[in-house]
Amino acid sequence: MQFLLVSLLGARLAFASLSDTLVTVVVSASRQPIERNRVAFPIFQAKVPSSQLPNTPELFRTVPGVFLQRTNQGGGSAFVRGLTGNQTLLVLDGIRFNNSTFRFGPNQYLNTIDPFSLDQVEVLRGSGAVQYGSDALSGVVHLSTSKPQFSQTSRWAGHVLTRAISQGMETSALGKVSYQAPKFSISVLAAAKKFGDITRGGGGFQRPTGFEEQNILVHARQKLGQRIIWENLVQQNSQANVPVFHKVRLENFALNEMTTQIYRRAFSRLTYQGTNALLDQVELTASVQESVEKRSLQKNGSATLRTENDAVQTLALIGQVKSRLSSTWTSSTGLESYIDGVQSTRVDQKGAQRINLRGLYPNNSRYSTLSAFSLHEWSLKDVQVHMGLRYQHIMADLPDSTVGQSKISMGALVYDAGLSYALGRNLTVFASVASGFRAPNLDDLGSLGIVDFRYELPAYDLKPEISWNKNVGIRVHTPVWKSELVFFHSNLTNLITRIKTTDVIQNYPVYQKENTVEAYMWGFEWGQQLQLGERWSMANQVSYVYGQNVSQNEPMRRIPPLFGHVSVTYQVKKVQTSMLWQGAARQDRLSAGDRADNRMNPKGTPGWGIVSLHLAYQLNAHLRVALQGENLGHVLYRMHGSGIDGMGRSLHMQIGYQW
Repeated sequence: MQFLLVSLLGARLAFASLSDTLVTVVVSASRQPIERNRVAFPIFQAKVPSSQLPNTPELFRTVPGVFLQRTNQGGGSAFVRGLTGNQTLLVLDGIRFNNSTFRFGPNQYLNTIDPFSLDQVEVLRGSGAVQYGSDALSGVVHLSTSKPQFSQTSRWAGHVLTRAISQGMETSALGKVSYQAPKFSISVLAAAKKFGDITRGGGGFQRPTGFEEQNILVHARQKLGQRIIWENLVQQNSQANVPVFHKVRLENFALNEMTTQIYRRAFSRLTYQGTNALLDQVELTASVQESVEKRSLQKNGSATLRTENDAVQTLALIGQVKSRLSSTWTSSTGLESYIDGVQSTRVDQKGAQRINLRGLYPNNSRYSTLSAFSLHEWSLKDVQVHMGLRYQHIMADLPDSTVGQSKISMGALVYDAGLSYALGRNLTVFASVASGFRAPNLDDLGSLGIVDFRYELPAYDLKPEISWNKNVGIRVHTPVWKSELVFFHSNLTNLITRIKTTDVIQNYPVYQKENTVEAYMWGFEWGQQLQLGERWSMANQVSYVYGQNVSQNEPMRRIPPLFGHVSVTYQVKKVQTSMLWQGAARQDRLSAGDRADNRMNPKGTPGWGIVSLHLAYQLNAHLRVALQGENLGHVLYRMHGSGIDGMGRSLHMQIGYQW
């Protein structure tokens, strides 16, 4: 009740840490630019305050409909309307970030994206499978990298930044150099970061939680004539010795860490601005991504060190044509192909003895998808109509010598439709329906071994998970007040569930995956922004989701509680000050799986609220200093479902210099 009261008191507020007032079009809803206020789906869009973020998951602490869960400091999973992991799709620069080994439930992959390289975030809720394919059961998180810009005259620019958190919780140095010319631009980014053990509210370090990270990115764009832009990007983010805190503290491990965690990517993209309506714009993209995860595990009192190594290389080809079929009708149509190659090994070493075992996934597995999609927008005077369709075919090849080789083929057809209607200049109502799906990936089909608190067995007869999402909302958009209120309902069928068997292997209960669950979710999301003159701005957002497992007559797993934030920002001349309150209500609607999860209190997660204060001073055109006091009340709290407590009272500092 206290949480709800504070949220309602801030009902005419809007948040400043994610500045969503600088952009007026969105692309995630239809893979083409659309005026934001006319979109028929609930969507959040904001510029990324990259210099203020120690990691990318922190970006989602104030996004409507998105709840952040942390299993460890090197992880961080975004829950979109109660779903996360491989049931929520992440897209990076228009290319799928999810690969075929993404795990069910919370995972660490979002943390392998460097926030300093990001420019913008869009979160499309209640849709996304038609736009981007499998895994978008409840929505899509679309992150965009900062693009080097062209300039009328040749010039160099740069940005260096150092950031630190008290008690040694972070020490980072970041730098970016760019060159701009009329037909060519390039930027180079590099960063080195060291994260120490986190202190919790009330005091005390949580050990082990610290790790080290390095980032590098090269991004170039070139004009080839008047109508073609050629864009190339190469990036690597690497993390070393990332401990899994709850495994060490709760499961008798002397060592449990991601010894190496690397994300690499490169893409080349040609964009042609056409001369006729049918070929208004043509875009061709070729990309390669690689995810490397090396884990080291050793139990207390054991002389055996287990090393697991999983590497996934993803090749993609994407072609897209944007057309203007009439003065009111535009479309985006294309083909996508993704191919994953997976290397997976496991070695037990005891002294000089090495035993090679079957990896978590069948070694040399392949997982490929081929999709065709077509999205259409009709822009009339007061009405915006959206319709879309996608067919995706999936093939998996699992050459497993342990449990038998298997080849799997399946397909899915999904569609969506939406309508927005302008009631005058400043008010829009909208409604939408969308089907979604998640094809079983290699983690579902072929994983064998210890995962979290269970031992999993392969399952080769799984079917796609299906969602049916409905949204209805109202959007206010005046120069000083922006607000969006959305009510939603989702039906979920064929959900893949880990069924506990009576077997026990290596002291872990054995689970078998099956399509056994039907469920539903409903809730609301409310975000508002108010500009009070030239100096004051205020914000509020509150989100709620109710999830019920119909098949087992219990709550769905890991459903977030009521949560939100209230903020106030004041800016005068060179100084900006903001105060932020974040909180969540108690969550005691737990499933049997929640109560069995050692990261959760079986009686529920207590409600909490924390206050932070941010101060930034622009000394001159080049130098900026920022200070942030986090959790000023030193409150002991934990995000529901997390394996680690939130950061206690701490001081954050950033010093940046631009030229």
